[in-house]
Amino acid sequence: MRLIALLSAVVFAACGPSVTGDDQADDGEGEGDGETFASCKHIDVVISVDNSGSMREEKDALRDIAFPGFAAALKNVAGGLDDFRVGVLDACPAPGTFHTRGLGGACNFSSGTAWMESTSPALADEFKCVGDIDSTGTMCAGNNDDEQPASAAASALRLAASVGVPNSGFVRDDALLVVIAITDEDEQPTPAGSAQDVYDRLVAIKGGDVNRMVFLGIGGASDCANGAYGSADKATKLKAVTDKFIANQRGVFWDLCDGNLDQGLTQALTTIETACEQLPPLL
Repeated sequence: MRLIALLSAVVFAACGPSVTGDDQADDGEGEGDGETFASCKHIDVVISVDNSGSMREEKDALRDIAFPGFAAALKNVAGGLDDFRVGVLDACPAPGTFHTRGLGGACNFSSGTAWMESTSPALADEFKCVGDIDSTGTMCAGNNDDEQPASAAASALRLAASVGVPNSGFVRDDALLVVIAITDEDEQPTPAGSAQDVYDRLVAIKGGDVNRMVFLGIGGASDCANGAYGSADKATKLKAVTDKFIANQRGVFWDLCDGNLDQGLTQALTTIETACEQLPPLL
């Protein structure tokens, strides 16, 4: 299965039916077992991609197949979603800003912001442009400090909460936040940090409420020399970060070495659909 099938279906599921049986009322909110849930109307997606040289196969697939197809799938989403937005960056948290250009030059997002909006008339082209990851503006040394996609996503999202920076305004209080971290090595936070540290930084973006987000970790479950996209190292820390979300039913880990992603896809669809169905209402 191609990576696009995984990514597009995952976010499609996030915006699927939020009404289940008698648990939801006609106004989009309802009660099930004494709990009140909101419906999933908005989604904020951050995709953080390891841009090291060993990721050539993965980056080619993202640029030529995954990102354009991802955009097309999202534009055709039905089931109650009002809109979505997507920010893309590499796995270097310095400076941790969303990319607005690829190797071919400026992507000129129609949103006029540092991220893509679902209303763009050229969304597929924007995805393809930014998917040609350009890391020339980063300040990482390339000594494994550029291979920390989850940490980079956390840095970018923290900047989004600031005023006067490129990422400002990206995170919406009433949106489900989906973070996708991709690497063929492992999460290597700089300075060194535990999986708990990375998890805490990510969840803090949504006020400490893990139920308002989903984390998708894509990396090697083991060392492999001939995986679906070439070689991959065992992503021990990325898997540990993902496991903390999994423990709260808000995470999924895919083995980059495995060409057959059906089982992981099924789990991801269930996880994100549940997150949307159980999105807590704003107080």
